[in-house]
Amino acid sequence: MKKSLLALAAIAAVSGSAFAQSSVTIYGRVDQGVAQYSEGVKNVEVRQGSASRLGFRGVEDLGGGLKAFFQFEHRFTPDDGVANPVFWDGKSFVGLRTTFGDFYLGREDSAAYALSQAPADPFGTDTVAQNTTILNGRGIATTRYANSVNYRGTFSGLTVGAQISERATAAEQTATSGIKAQQVGEDRPYSLAASYTGGPITVGVGFENPANENAKWTTINAAWDFKVVKVIGLYGFGNANNDDERRGYILGLTAPIGNGELKTSYAMLENEAAVGGAKTKLDKQFGIGYHYALSKRTTIYTDVVNEKNDAVRANSALKKTGWDIGVKHNF
Repeated sequence: MKKSLLALAAIAAVSGSAFAQSSVTIYGRVDQGVAQYSEGVKNVEVRQGSASRLGFRGVEDLGGGLKAFFQFEHRFTPDDGVANPVFWDGKSFVGLRTTFGDFYLGREDSAAYALSQAPADPFGTDTVAQNTTILNGRGIATTRYANSVNYRGTFSGLTVGAQISERATAAEQTATSGIKAQQVGEDRPYSLAASYTGGPITVGVGFENPANENAKWTTINAAWDFKVVKVIGLYGFGNANNDDERRGYILGLTAPIGNGELKTSYAMLENEAAVGGAKTKLDKQFGIGYHYALSKRTTIYTDVVNEKNDAVRANSALKKTGWDIGVKHNF
């Protein structure tokens, strides 16, 4: 009897150890607000300031410094409960974590977006004041690619990333909503990036070739955290597929005030035509907002943005000023 009890105790201990080495986390976000978007017609509506989601991620310790990990993320609009046409429209990948970095496959943010573009937006590419179109050169770069092979590795303060994806057919590209699956082009789209943080300073660089024959986009970003204020900057340059040259920049700052954070940015994106050399302002905007943390999980926010690009100036039906008031809850 004693031997049986000892055996059961040993099995329980081993099982407990095995389960302790694996974990699965359910997480998500629900974001809703009232907003009027700039560069659009007059239409005050209920909408999300950032992408609402339901996700699952997990890791299993395989021993010897090797781990398996996965993540998949569903996106939806909470105002009407409708799922995105691509059900796992966020991340969806599986891979192995080693002492040399992570190697994984699936649907993932491009290395340039994750390490250079997104960190340069004080608004985190969310709300009416986001700077996404300047970050990606007005559609040259893509936030996320499907059918991709990825590498990310962090060594002290240096993080490096690389991604290459399958070339998409036209049907595959148009099958998504909001975020393109991948680019249609002559080659496989790929992205390279690196970011370094040392003390209060962060610098990064990203490069993306979206597979179109002549398109390419490079960004250089930097930030200095003075504690009372964080100053952020980005410069981007490259070519659209028709050989037009594009250049853009973002100057921004964030500052902790009370339980919240003040965010502001000024950004511009200019296009120079390959034929004739005519210059147009594709984007020119100033944004400011305040995001107040009610708790670690719940934030209320309000933002205002003013657009002065050439398209808005030429069309009186488009609103120059956008605003939002909303609440975001993470779980």
